[in-house]
Amino acid sequence: MTDCTLCHYVGLLVKYYLYAWIIGVGVWFLLIIASKMGSDGNKFRYYAKYGMIYYATQAFTTLFAPFSLLRPRNPANAGIICAVASKASSLLPITWELRNARILREAEGAVVMANHQSSMDILGLEILWSTMRNVISIAKKEMLFIVPFGPAAWLAGITFINRKNRPSAMKTLDGCKRKMVEQGFKMYIYPEGTRFPERGMLPFKKGGFHTAIEAGVPIIPVVFSHIYFIDAKKYSFKPGHVIMNVLEPIPTKGLTKDNLDALITRTRDAMMAEYERLSAEMDANLADPKWLKATRPRFATYDGKKTN
Repeated sequence: MTDCTLCHYVGLLVKYYLYAWIIGVGVWFLLIIASKMGSDGNKFRYYAKYGMIYYATQAFTTLFAPFSLLRPRNPANAGIICAVASKASSLLPITWELRNARILREAEGAVVMANHQSSMDILGLEILWSTMRNVISIAKKEMLFIVPFGPAAWLAGITFINRKNRPSAMKTLDGCKRKMVEQGFKMYIYPEGTRFPERGMLPFKKGGFHTAIEAGVPIIPVVFSHIYFIDAKKYSFKPGHVIMNVLEPIPTKGLTKDNLDALITRTRDAMMAEYERLSAEMDANLADPKWLKATRPRFATYDGKKTN
């Protein structure tokens, strides 16, 4: 290939990349406009707001792929993408509050477990990411083949796991365990395995607990308050507030698979107790006219529990 031909292809790539940015920004502005059309309960408005959540994450992951090529598979790439996507998502009328953030800043590796209520949780993860920094985020391998998002996410450092192939999945998890033990990475998972939009939590899957025990790293529970401001049946997406509270780490050193069920019970009980406490707090807030009218920062973080 001659230098002239190479320059031609590079020029084409740059041109199409710029086109992608122009189209991407255009779609983003269309979603913003659509999200403000009509009144609450309008189906078009409802899906436009959800579209902003998905689009901010997937589009920015894809558009930042060339920068990820400079240091491929570095989880810091995903951290930058999350920071940008969370800024873009600030156009949604949601405020966030992170309590006990100091626990996530600790250098020790851990398995971070959070309850999973809706697609809104991805915004919470984007905010938590900047606090945790070195994060292992796991996605099912099928997503790797969603072009162009999958390859771009791979470059950004997302770990894909083949759940249908146990030897392959175990090999992937072994690599994750080494990162947690040797480099202080934190693996972020949803122990319920799927979303549960109602109040409460589903039973926890065992996979993350096996990983924590085998790696000998603590479990850090993170509890999200109830997403009260979204009602899918009524296509309602109102302004709202989410509290994310980080609980004290639950140690696993010295535990074996014989302790697995007890560990699951201990973790879920702690998270459910905090979820009920946060639910009561939010119910009281929603009944307080002063709280409803108060102006809150889009994102507030506390190293301990918030004190009024």
